[in-house]
Parts: sequence; C-alpha cells; structure tokens
Amino acid sequence: MTKQINIENKGHRILSFVLLLFTFSCGQAVSKAHSTNPADSLLQVLEQTTQLTERIKLYQNLTDIYSKTESENTYLRKLYHEGKKAGDKAVMIDALTCLVFCETRAFQMDSAYHHLNIALSMANPEERRDLSTYFRMSFFGTLCLQGKKEEAIEKELDFLRSEGDASDNVQERMANAYITGNSFYINKQTDKAIPYFETAMELSAHIQPQLYLMRYQSLIGWNLAFAYCQMGRNREAIELIENIMKLMRQYYEKKHKTERPFYDIDQRLFQYYTFMISNVEYLTPKQEKFYKDKIIQLSTSLRSATDTYNYYLALNNYYMNSPAHADYKKALAANDSLIKYADIVAPNNLPSLYQISSELYEEMGDYRNALLYFKTSDYLQDSLFSADIQSQLNELQIKYDLKKLSNEKSLLEIKNKHILLIFLSIFLGCALFICIYLYYKVKKERKMKLQMRNLMAKAEESEKMKQAFINSMCHEIRTPLNVIVGFSDLIVNPEIDEELRETFPQEIQKNASLLTSLINSMLEVANLDVSEEKLPCDSADIGMICANGMKQLELAKKEGINYLLDISETPVIIPTNQQYLSLVIENLLSNANKFTESGQISLSCREHTSERYVSIVVTDTGCGIPKEKQQIVFQRFAKLDSFIPGNGLGLYLSQIIIRRLDGEIQIDPEYTEGTRIIVNLPF
Repeated sequence: MTKQINIENKGHRILSFVLLLFTFSCGQAVSKAHSTNPADSLLQVLEQTTQLTERIKLYQNLTDIYSKTESENTYLRKLYHEGKKAGDKAVMIDALTCLVFCETRAFQMDSAYHHLNIALSMANPEERRDLSTYFRMSFFGTLCLQGKKEEAIEKELDFLRSEGDASDNVQERMANAYITGNSFYINKQTDKAIPYFETAMELSAHIQPQLYLMRYQSLIGWNLAFAYCQMGRNREAIELIENIMKLMRQYYEKKHKTERPFYDIDQRLFQYYTFMISNVEYLTPKQEKFYKDKIIQLSTSLRSATDTYNYYLALNNYYMNSPAHADYKKALAANDSLIKYADIVAPNNLPSLYQISSELYEEMGDYRNALLYFKTSDYLQDSLFSADIQSQLNELQIKYDLKKLSNEKSLLEIKNKHILLIFLSIFLGCALFICIYLYYKVKKERKMKLQMRNLMAKAEESEKMKQAFINSMCHEIRTPLNVIVGFSDLIVNPEIDEELRETFPQEIQKNASLLTSLINSMLEVANLDVSEEKLPCDSADIGMICANGMKQLELAKKEGINYLLDISETPVIIPTNQQYLSLVIENLLSNANKFTESGQISLSCREHTSERYVSIVVTDTGCGIPKEKQQIVFQRFAKLDSFIPGNGLGLYLSQIIIRRLDGEIQIDPEYTEGTRIIVNLPF
C-alpha cells in the first residue's frame, strides 16, 4: 500500500510538471472533418475568392483546422495580412495574439515579443492594457519553465520600476499577485503561493471583457489547481477546473459556435479533461465516466505529441488511482507509451517514468523487470544530473574566463592611466573650484543688482502711487468736508432764509454719506489686501441681491437714462458672501451711473447649469473704456479721468472680492456701445 501511494504521488508530480509546461498553450483544436479533406476544399474556394471578408473567414477556418501544427503559424500570418488589406484592426490584433500564443508555446520568445509589440501598437488603451498584462503573466511563467528565472525576475523588476505604483489598476494588482504566487510555486513554496493565486483569481473576476476574463481565469486557475493538488486540496482543484471549463464553453457558445465551424471546443478542453482523470479518486462515478469517455473519444484526433503524452499520462493515473478500475497492467501499458513520448516531449521526466514502471512491476511480482527498470531509472537520473552539472560547469567556466579576461584588461588600463588620472583630477578639481567660485560670485552680484533694480522700481512706483493716493484722497475728502463745513456754518447763520436753511441738513447728510463711503472703501481694501483666503460663504439668492442693487441705484437715477433689471423669475441660489457681492454690484452700478449721461444701464443675472456658474452682467451706454486700458482700471487708485469724482478703488476692490469668491471679473472687449462688465461665479 505504501508503494502504491508512492506511485500515485509520482504520477501527480509528472502530470503537474508536464501540464504546467504547456499552461500557456492556447492553440485552437482541429475540428471533426465535415468532408474527406476540408482544408483542400477551403483552399480551392480561397483561390477563387477576391472579397476580403470571405478570405478572412477562410483563413480563420484554416487556422482552426491546422491548430497545433507548423501550418497554423503560416495561416495566422496570412490572416493578419488579409486583415491589414481590409483595414480590420480587430482581425489583425486577433491573428497577432494567436501568433504570440503559438510562439510562447514553442518557447520562441523573440518572435513572441516582436508580434506582441505590433499588436500593442494597434490596440486601443483598454485592449493594450489587457494584452500587455496577460502576456506579462504568461511570459514570466514561460521563462521560468525554460530555466530562465533570473531573466524573468529581471524583466519583472524592470516593468515595476518603469510603471511605478499601480494600486488603482485591477489588472496590475492581479498580475503582481499572480507573478508573486508563481515565484513561490516554482521555488516549491506552494503554501505561500496559494494565497497570491487566490487573490489574483478574485481580482480577475472584475475584468469586464469576457475574452480576457476567460484568459485570466484559465491561466491563474490552472496554476492554482495544481497548487491545491500538491497541498491535498484536490476537491477544490476539481471544482475550480470545472468552473473554468464552464466559462470557456460559455464563451465558445457565444462567440465561436456559429461563426467558426472547425473550432472544436472539446479539443481545446482536452488538457482539462486529462487533469480531471488524473484526480480520478476524487471524482464521482458520473464524472469519472464522462471525462474518461471524453479523452478516449478525442484520443483518435490528437495531432500533437504533447496532447498524446498528456493522454497516456491521464490513463496512467486513472488505472493506478481509480478505486473501481485500478489495473496495473493497463497502467504499465500507458506508462510504456508515456516513456515513448517523453523522449520527444519531456526527456527530463524519463527517470521518474522508469521508476513508476519499476514500482508497478514490483507490485505485480515481476521483480526481474522491476530491477531492470529501476536500474534504467537510476542510470538516466545520473545521466541527467551529470549533464546538468556539466552544462552548469561549462557555463560557469565560460563566464569565469570572460570575467578573467575582462578583469585583466581593466587592470592593465587602470595601471597605465592611474598617474594621468591623478593629475587630471587635481587639475580639474582646481579648475572646477575656481569656476564654481566665480560663477556663484557673478551670480550673486547679478542677483543683488536685479533685486536692487526691482526694489528701486517698486519704491518709485510705490512713491508715485502714494503721492497719487494722497492727492486723490485729499481731493476726495476735501470736497465733502468743505460742503459739510460750509453748510454747517450757514445753517447757524440767522441771515439765511429759514426755508433755504431747511435744505442744508440734506446736503450735509449726503456729503457725510459720501465721505463715509470713501473711508469704508479704503478700510475694505486694507482688510481684503492682507489675506488670500476664500471669503466665508452661505446660500444666497443672486437675483435678490441684483434687485436690491438696482433699487439702490434708482435712488440716484439721472434724467434721460433707462434702468433695466433682467433676472430670472426662478431664484438663483448659490453659496456666496452676500455682503461683499452686494458691494461689488453697488460699485459696478455706481460706476455705470457715473459715466453714463444718456441711454440705459442694465443689470442681468443668468444661471448656466451645465457649466455650473452664474454670470452677472452690468451694461451701460456711457463713454466706455479703451481696450488698451481695460486691464489698468482694475489697478489700485486707477482713474482714467482725474476730473471725475472717485477714488479709483471701486474696480480694484471688486476684483479682490470676486477672486476670493473663486470667480472672475472682466470687461467685455467686444462691446463698443459703452462698457459691459461680466462677473462669473462658480457653484
């Protein structure tokens, strides 16, 4: 019984190695012939067909017929060129992708990389992401199976360095988890590999295109199934493989069944059937019969040595491990066939296969043949070990000789140039020190001169602005003060008519308000200038603010001017600062009223829902602002006409307020009938 278990374990190890070796095979199967030679019929039709769409279908059928043969690559290339003539990128990418599959299966990695790059150059961003991710995962496993672990790891590290963090990309997180698990698996740390494979499998379920969902789950699930088997979780492996086969059948029913008559899904699933039979002791009787019948039925149409090898490997495991059909003679016959095909497909498996035959003969009581096969197994194992050792020694010797020659050459060059290098280093060091010293000295002087020039310019500008401000303020303050003082003196003069004196308080109050407004504007500018923070905002009705501003303006309305208010009947409520926005509208309307003698002044408010902003427009028919001065008027104390009363702070203050409300204010350069100022506030 102990020997039987040993045979079973070895059988599983062989199956794991060989089937994993061809995990990345995805060639389409040969369909059951619908005629004596369907390929000849298709070629005859092809010779007579000039329509590109029909030729594409014919080449697609030929690739299905010649799946897993040398002709498959030929017809895939022709399919690509036909798609190129037709300008059909989907056909071109599909043909190139199948070529990459075939070349990866044959370990022709240079060609695989070449055709993959062509496909990526034509694909859209989503297709490019899925293609590159899938083949990145496939190539890693293929290189490891070729014994090129260092190259695989180096390529993966190069990719991670070039791409950086991709934590928000499902494909990248899935690929990273799969490759990490594969690294553990190849290094025989299966218990550590399984959590990463499971994570990759969970992430693959979020992939949207059904084609890549199937591809990702097939690739990841195949490795996870073998990992489960090695950890004794065979029933989970069987359930996983059944789900993958179900997914592949669903994709076949949806995409290929009607359009590709020579695409045989059962041939494509052959390796999955052999996997199930290799775990026969965990199958139900119904499952056992179904999968055994399937592989026997398909065995007559196998066209590759690999599939034939897998077929006999599955039979071997079936007859050794089946509780109801254990048969050492049939297992031995299957193992002999395995030895025949292993010499072509997997020579490294020969020692283990001879060992299994030896143990089977021993179980059957044929000790002579058991000893003979055991000796052969031992001899082959020693030969493989010696060949591996010799190959490694030869490789190491070549590397050693190359490094030795390189070191000798380097030492000779270093010896000849050592003294020269020292003198050059000293000279260059001194020159570099002097250059750096001079550079920083000149740079410092230039910087100081520039700073002084800027400071002088700012000082002069500040002095001019201060002088202009003082003059403006003196003028602006003196005017209302003179009125207040004059009328105050007159109001107590008994010689003035009583009826006339009654109008003086109104004039005093009017100029006092003007003086107060001037001082308030100065205080607001001083307050807003010291900070760049956004003003506190609450929900406010912009239409109501505009209406209140127009009411204030109508108190000072002029004859000959028509005042228009254009606002929506629906309330326009956005977060803003009602106090400061009211001040802006008041300033804009006041300016319009000041510079307009006839015509009209309009205030409009519109909500732009799609762009999410509100526009407030003040339009007048006054003297207007020249285009070259439309930016100057927003500067502090800017006045285009010094004879018109005003402090030059209105537009400057309005600009500060609007900016701190995250909005913008500008003069419409296209309006020529006067002045139009537009305020845009986001919400």
